[in-house]
Amino acid sequence: MAVPAPDRRTTAPPVDAPVDAPVVPTVRRRRRVGLVALVLAVALVSGLAGGAVAVVATRNRGLFGTGASGDGAATAAAVASGTASGDQLQRVLGAVLPAVVKVEARTDTGKATGSGVIFANGGYVLTNAHVVDRAQSIGVTLSTSELLRARFVGRDLTNDLAVLRVRRAGLTTAKVGRSADLHVGDAAIVVGSPFGFPSSVTTGIVSALHRVVRVPDGERAGEGRELVDAIQTDAAINPGNSGGALANADGEVVGISTAIATSGDAEANAGVGFAIPIDEALEVAQALVNRKPVRVPYLGVEADPDLTPADIDRYRLANRAGALVSRVAPRGPAADVGLRRGDLVVRFGNQPVGARDQLTVAIRRSEIGVPVPVTVLRRGRQLVLQATPIDQPER
Repeated sequence: MAVPAPDRRTTAPPVDAPVDAPVVPTVRRRRRVGLVALVLAVALVSGLAGGAVAVVATRNRGLFGTGASGDGAATAAAVASGTASGDQLQRVLGAVLPAVVKVEARTDTGKATGSGVIFANGGYVLTNAHVVDRAQSIGVTLSTSELLRARFVGRDLTNDLAVLRVRRAGLTTAKVGRSADLHVGDAAIVVGSPFGFPSSVTTGIVSALHRVVRVPDGERAGEGRELVDAIQTDAAINPGNSGGALANADGEVVGISTAIATSGDAEANAGVGFAIPIDEALEVAQALVNRKPVRVPYLGVEADPDLTPADIDRYRLANRAGALVSRVAPRGPAADVGLRRGDLVVRFGNQPVGARDQLTVAIRRSEIGVPVPVTVLRRGRQLVLQATPIDQPER
């Protein structure tokens, strides 16, 4: 049974205006899509002291040295299987740990603990929005165990990201990689403070990419939300991991840990954890630091999760795979170009669409204001409609 996520709709603490413009790494977004929807719980500790950091080791590009064979893939496999040497792991961890912090948010009802990543100069820390939900005060503990007071800079609920700032010169900032370079099967290392145990290390693999997972309604969960284009790993992620860093085999951050899937009443790792790709996270962080709105592409279309034999017969789909449109929002971009209920979207731009979640990811990765050809099957005829995404309204 999945555990509800905290309410994301509450008012955040006052924004602290940045003094020094940080150097925020930029990334180019790769247009790829994924599938599968799961219900999950945020990886957040309430009332426990300890955040955690997730580190994903991807295709080895020389971090571990060449060894006898120079086979980086073999070294990554050793990490995933738990046979990597202490020196190999230490070189990964040594590149990541100085930029990782523990985040403690105190509210009027208690304390929540997560993690964060120092991602830009000037003491800017990236974490999950749900970690600092309803926070009255926020503390950040450095890897040196030094506790600093943090100020709230901004948050984006759609992507579950928040930026904090600490006043301390000379902090180590994370090396940033590309989540677009991850592949399924890459080795995964998780480091942090699950259940309050700091500097814990677990290993696994990158299980899947481009997932769409849904946080359910529940107490303080409001309307729930979708985590779009998530990285999935079987490396143990537990309460306290939220906001931590996923890193590649070069010690570069490639994602921000955010959620876990659970079964029964347990709120612990079940081998399915998720992270926000750093390519998208940095775009959000840049906007928050610069006090600009975070823009989310919107088409105004909903699709059914599955096709049934009745759907195939009714809409004459000829056993084609795709995203079956179930609703088109009035006066939205999809409605403006004539997209209809019963249309089967089979391609969005240059991306094939085989299911609803692939369409969801493709829309999120589109550019606002840039027309996109949408290929649909309608009553046995294939049509190409030019739709232009807009900024998601009422956010």
